Amino acid sequence: MFESITEKFVPQNKESAQSYRVKIGVFQGWVSVLVNGLLFILKIFIGIMVGAVSVIADAIHTLSDVISSSVVIWGFKQSDKPADVEHPYGHGRAEYIATLIIAVLLVVAGIEFIQEAIHRIQNPKPVSSEWWMIIVLGATILLKEITARYAEFLSSKIASGTLHADAWHHRTDAISSLLVVLALIAGNYGYPAVDGWAGLGVALFLIFTGYEIAKDAVDDLIGKPPASEEVDAIRQIVISVEGVLGAHDIVVHSYGHDKFVSVHIEIDADKTTAEAHDISERVETRLTGALGIEPTIHVDPVHPGNPLVKQVQDFLDKNWSGDERITDIHDIRVVETENHHAILFGINVKMGMSQRDIVACSQAMEGDLKSEFQGFEINIKVSPIYQF
Repeated sequence: MFESITEKFVPQNKESAQSYRVKIGVFQGWVSVLVNGLLFILKIFIGIMVGAVSVIADAIHTLSDVISSSVVIWGFKQSDKPADVEHPYGHGRAEYIATLIIAVLLVVAGIEFIQEAIHRIQNPKPVSSEWWMIIVLGATILLKEITARYAEFLSSKIASGTLHADAWHHRTDAISSLLVVLALIAGNYGYPAVDGWAGLGVALFLIFTGYEIAKDAVDDLIGKPPASEEVDAIRQIVISVEGVLGAHDIVVHSYGHDKFVSVHIEIDADKTTAEAHDISERVETRLTGALGIEPTIHVDPVHPGNPLVKQVQDFLDKNWSGDERITDIHDIRVVETENHHAILFGINVKMGMSQRDIVACSQAMEGDLKSEFQGFEINIKVSPIYQF
């Protein structure tokens, strides 16, 4: 059902994926504005008639949904703006800002509700409502849950954290409305204090949800590591290109939907400069076509045919490839001149390791190699934790 509704109102034409993504986001925003606008009018009308703090708080919560949905529309339109001199990477992170604003609105509304709810608990007032009011509020729960599920459907369709946050905003409104309905029923049976307790429950739930959403938005703004599946997909595409012997030190920068990726590739050092360039071009073309990302390729020449390189590789595979602290070993090179004998390579370590543990791991590898390959200097380069 959700798919057919979306296809009817937002058909996918021959436009770019980013343009379609923006259209979906804006469409969901307007759906939310219309639904929440109608529900706010109903709730504030009933709340004023009954004089229940929980109903009025729920109405204000719904009004905050109208505001947050307007922010969603603004965020998607901002993210579609092209790059300019002041924002060379585009405006994709405006979507994260929109998500953060939604979270702040939830927390602020929750704090205000706590104050009023505590006052109502301490000073309960008789709450008497008509059953038709309870039925209307019950119907709003169903409508809000449907709207939340539709937002979740669209968030999965375009992989949007903003729409996921908006879906949870709808769901918190549905849950708060459920508490309100229970409070009204309790009020009709002579328990007016339940109104205040219901308002307090709504407020606490709002604050918790706002915190969770804000945490995700801040992580996106500051920068968080890519999913392991995304890194694996990039690596598999890269090593599938003819001439690439290995891929490492993958870095992913996200600006909303746009992603910029840098990858180190290993190629045979006997290749000419022109051949190395052609290989890197093929890697860039393959990544852009498969994942729609903007790649930068760094070429590392290696000597896979060197017998000593193979000995070092076999030794590391046998003794260190199973070490849980190390996620990758790459760029093995051997320098043998009249005055200089050195084994050089790089490693990636498990995220979260302390500097002391990294140093201890490197020193253990160095000592192991020096025992096996006497007379050689060992040079181990540890990649930063943002490289995979």
